[in-house]
Amino acid sequence: MGTFNDLSKLKFKPAPPKPAPEPPKPVSSADRALVGASNASDYFSSLLGPGEDRRKDARTPAAPERHTTIVTPSTISRVREEQAASALAAEREAAAAREAKLSGELEAQMAACESLAADLAQLRDEHTAALKELDELRASPRPDPEEISRLSAEVAARDGTIAERDRAIEERDREISRLKDLLVEAQRTSLSSSVMLEKPPAFAEKFTGELREHVVETLRDAYRAAEAAGRDRRARILEAVIAANPPSGELEARREAVRQIVKDAGSNLDASAIAELEKIGFRYISGKNHHKIDWSGIRFPLAKTPSDYRACLNSAAEIINRVF
Repeated sequence: MGTFNDLSKLKFKPAPPKPAPEPPKPVSSADRALVGASNASDYFSSLLGPGEDRRKDARTPAAPERHTTIVTPSTISRVREEQAASALAAEREAAAAREAKLSGELEAQMAACESLAADLAQLRDEHTAALKELDELRASPRPDPEEISRLSAEVAARDGTIAERDRAIEERDREISRLKDLLVEAQRTSLSSSVMLEKPPAFAEKFTGELREHVVETLRDAYRAAEAAGRDRRARILEAVIAANPPSGELEARREAVRQIVKDAGSNLDASAIAELEKIGFRYISGKNHHKIDWSGIRFPLAKTPSDYRACLNSAAEIINRVF
């Protein structure tokens, strides 16, 4: 084989141009975190993801396990019952606090009223003694005008003080009456808060707790019927409910009030008796030949001149039966 030393006669084929480099991809936050890895081991372990090898590495905390909560109808019912129980407990606590506050105010007012009454009694005794002394001085053979003037001024001053104390006691009495009404209402409201049934929104009570009292008495009748019929389980349930919901006695008090009003009126149900019935909650309707009283749409005709006393008692029994 021969040698070829003249390189100038060689011809070279030009190399193809190199392709343009691809633009770099945007750096993600995960890539930035990987760049900050302390060594290659951290880098490659990060590429492995949360596998067994990574969880064994003490430097990398294990990912927390995820729990799935399944909400069932029974769970919803339980939560609602807990919320209702919490609301009822808060309502009872507020009612008890209000009742305690009213009781404290009532005791304070009654103590102040008793103190005023004691002072007033002492003033009246001193006033009586001064009047007696003034009468004796005027009736003496030689009355002293200056002494008479002094005693007269004392009597006049005591008159003013007594009148002022009388007004103060009247104001205290009115405040005591108001506080008693508020306390009774708070107690009834506290009792009504334990009713297991919801009161219809459109139902208007004639007095606070009327619906509850009728329901409690109905439960008592049902308890007696269950006992008589041998329905033991129902009787025990009703007995427990009645024990947890004692009656306030308002219905029986109103029954007795109607009996007493009719008894005092005798055979003549006059304007005074009608006024007493209106205080209980009845509404009077005038008529030509008969009185009429109304209780939430239930009306009773009453003769203006009944035949005898027994007719009034029968009317009272009918009212009590139909209303209370």
